Amino acid sequence: MKKNCYKLLEERGKSNSQAKNKGGEALITISGDVAYCTINDETCLHVSREDTEWVVDTAASYHVTPHRYYFTTYKVGDFGAVKMGNSSSSGIAGIGDVQIKTSTGSTITLKDVRHVPDLRLNLLSVVCLDEQGYENHFNRGTWKMSKGVLTIARGHICGTLYITHLKICTDSLNIAEDTSQNLWHLRLGHIDEKGLTTLIKKNLISIDKNAALGPCSHCLFGKQHRVSFSYTSAKRSELLSLVHSDVCGPFEVESIGGSRYFLTFIDDASRKVWVYFLITKDQVFKSFKTFHVLVERETGKKLKCIRSDNGGEYTSKAFDAYCREYGIRHEYTSKAFDAFSK
Repeated sequence: MKKNCYKLLEERGKSNSQAKNKGGEALITISGDVAYCTINDETCLHVSREDTEWVVDTAASYHVTPHRYYFTTYKVGDFGAVKMGNSSSSGIAGIGDVQIKTSTGSTITLKDVRHVPDLRLNLLSVVCLDEQGYENHFNRGTWKMSKGVLTIARGHICGTLYITHLKICTDSLNIAEDTSQNLWHLRLGHIDEKGLTTLIKKNLISIDKNAALGPCSHCLFGKQHRVSFSYTSAKRSELLSLVHSDVCGPFEVESIGGSRYFLTFIDDASRKVWVYFLITKDQVFKSFKTFHVLVERETGKKLKCIRSDNGGEYTSKAFDAYCREYGIRHEYTSKAFDAFSK
């Protein structure tokens, strides 16, 4: 088996020997002006040392990184030194803030991060995270950082270390990074401004409480109501000067007489309604002729205008010829816009 391979055992023996002679790199604990390290080289073999990997350290007093370009703010000065496992020291070159983006999409700022160029690992201090109000949970080889009900970051165990992958937000990326109320409004299912304010007060999200929530096109589209039609008070004063007509159907369930449609005629002046039940839509023209004769004899008035949509039952040549023969003006409205049919 691989673990019994003599070459592997020989390499590990060399690394252990080097660890005794050279010392390893470690997690950071500050004591006065010196930071002591406790990770040896054998432990570090389990970590791939990618720039995006951070070791979640429960013993470190501060966040530490060897990369200068991580910092969004940076202050040079004498900030003590890091003491390695072989008692050698490496100076802390500077202190600043590092803005990171976690695998869950959250963006947080690590405060007072120590820059130690000789260190091989990025160290994430659990102590500092706790001071910032974040909760850290370790369970069955997984690590989770949360704030209230929100999960901020996740990690997993690698060898004997807990590792998490974090993306660095440089100055140019910070400008484009949207951590405003609008972004949290989208993340939280289009929550309203009152709900965001409540989360800010409970320190569940970190955004400017004075920032205003901008207009959301999705909310406007999803919650807007159709504006009521503006009806004019000026109606036709004379009977049959204008009649509205429309067809409704087909219905899945037939009437007792087998009808699946009904046809309406509404007089604009009196608002009286006539209804005809139809088995098929091609009966509209026949019903219209029946209606025409009926209302003219009942009222003694002439039908002057009929208004309908552009449905095929109203645009046939026979229907058009009948209207021309009796001097009835036929007005059409858009089929999708029924305001004029009412």
